[in-house]
Amino acid sequence: MNGSLLFVDCSGYKSLPSIEALRLISGGQNLESVTNINAALEVLQNNSKIDILVSNIPDLKLLTSFRQTNPKGEAILATELPMKEYSALLQNTEEKLLDHVIANKGREGWTIHQLRVTITKIRSRDIFGIEKYLAPHTIIHRAQVRGSAEREELNSNVMRFAEACHLGQHAARMAFGITEELLMNTVYDAPAAAGIPRFKNVEQTQAIVLEPAEYGELSFGCDGQILAISTADPFGALRKETLLTYLKKVLKRDETDGLIDEKKGGAGLGLFKILYSSHGIVCNVKPGSRTEIMALIDVNDQLRDFASMARSIHYFRT
Repeated sequence: MNGSLLFVDCSGYKSLPSIEALRLISGGQNLESVTNINAALEVLQNNSKIDILVSNIPDLKLLTSFRQTNPKGEAILATELPMKEYSALLQNTEEKLLDHVIANKGREGWTIHQLRVTITKIRSRDIFGIEKYLAPHTIIHRAQVRGSAEREELNSNVMRFAEACHLGQHAARMAFGITEELLMNTVYDAPAAAGIPRFKNVEQTQAIVLEPAEYGELSFGCDGQILAISTADPFGALRKETLLTYLKKVLKRDETDGLIDEKKGGAGLGLFKILYSSHGIVCNVKPGSRTEIMALIDVNDQLRDFASMARSIHYFRT
């Protein structure tokens, strides 16, 4: 994609980074910046080359117009609002209108870094790897995932790593829980969602030994600012609509029963737990070939209740 970027920074919402920072983020690409919806709509009407939209306001008309103008474009919402609030403003259609949500939170460095990595990945189509979210030369630890019996050891390895990074006991326990959910998805949910027959009626308490063609990979690393944990599977079955629908269902639940897809391959609750325990979730998908799900934790920002705190949600497809 070699088009232009449109930044929409409206008053009444937490501002985007400065125009100087946005120019650095855009990497010298064509950039337009406006401060109200009418001006943004006019740009979209007159410039058919706008293929990335970054907005700090979840405006239904703006995002709908962008999707109609460029169906293959990428829409990024940078917001301080939690999902429940921006979903309501978009009339619960964010799975159709948004590709990325960036938590525009207190530490501006998070927003700038997330925008830079997101735009770079969109442009390059090189989407896989936690190293993209960590400082250069950060050591990445990797382990093959061959079945359910390895979960406890791998979970503990990540927890000990977090402790060794002096992130504290609470963060270490969160890392353990995130790793467990990622591994459960890799071992049980991903093969079932891909339609592998022998996973059709498998309970998640049942021991599973993956075949070599089904092996996954666990990766984790920390650069002192971000702790990143991911697993990858060789199936590429996760869809954006599925991800956002699952997350939204759990968030809006009055009662848990009946809202999560509990059939084999229904990973909704696990995905929500990953996001609830982190500042961001990133899903990278090559359909039919590879899915990578990663959790990003800003080690300098305390996590709060999901209903009151913005989280980043990314879905990349190549």
